[in-house]
Amino acid sequence: MSLNCLDCKSKSCKLKGTDCFGLHDKSIKKYREEGAEDMVKSSSSLIDNGRAGQLSRFQEVIEFCKLQGYKKIGLAYCYGMEGLAEEVRSKMISQGLNLIPARCTMGGVKEAEIDSAKNNEVISCNPAGQATFLNERADFVIEMGLCLGHDVLFHKALEVPFTVLIVKDRVYNHNPLEAIKNYSASQNT
Repeated sequence: MSLNCLDCKSKSCKLKGTDCFGLHDKSIKKYREEGAEDMVKSSSSLIDNGRAGQLSRFQEVIEFCKLQGYKKIGLAYCYGMEGLAEEVRSKMISQGLNLIPARCTMGGVKEAEIDSAKNNEVISCNPAGQATFLNERADFVIEMGLCLGHDVLFHKALEVPFTVLIVKDRVYNHNPLEAIKNYSASQNT
């Protein structure tokens, strides 16, 4: 039987520093790469000394951008969240941050051009275009509400550090935690 973190009762990685999977040395090597140590320090400062749970995710993103010294922050967002994207931009500008917005439909790609099963003139979402645009302009990217699959393509093409601010969940007002709490296998058949 292979090791499985969810089935582990001892939790010895957390309690004793045990390395059950032989990851320690490989992990330390990654943390020694350029920029990783500063990112770890910035991340820790958001939760250390009793700060965990004191900032919203949005507040954490703003503070993290400042701590990391990001000057050009990309915002990859869904067209359906344009009003919210404008609100995010306004609030980030008020904090002295420069935001570069990238709507999902940028580039004017038609569905039929990327999906051979379609034969229409409908403008498609273009996560590859968003990533290309932001790779050339941003130090850091915030993702907001991209559709499942589009987000995967976006992440695959993105070459700069990023975080996800909002995960699209149309049923639960973009709160996937509620979907987990209310999940029923019978709904899925």
